[in-house]
Amino acid sequence: MKFYIVKKDSRLAAIPAQESILNEYKERGFEFVEVIAACDESDALSRTSPGVNGSKKWLIYPTTLVILSLIAIIFAIN
Repeated sequence: MKFYIVKKDSRLAAIPAQESILNEYKERGFEFVEVIAACDESDALSRTSPGVNGSKKWLIYPTTLVILSLIAIIFAIN
């Protein structure tokens, strides 16, 4: 079965590939991303490309830097 992947802000949704349903979602502010062949909605969302999902890896480096800086400050104070 084919699904349309639509996106609004950072929220993704998988809907059946029917133009009428897609138009309803577009009226609500969603934008079309891609078409995916999958068994169900959750499978369709898991098959989306990594760029669509929005990678969270960029959070790892700043968080690590902040934690290490706090540890260094604590040791410098003592």
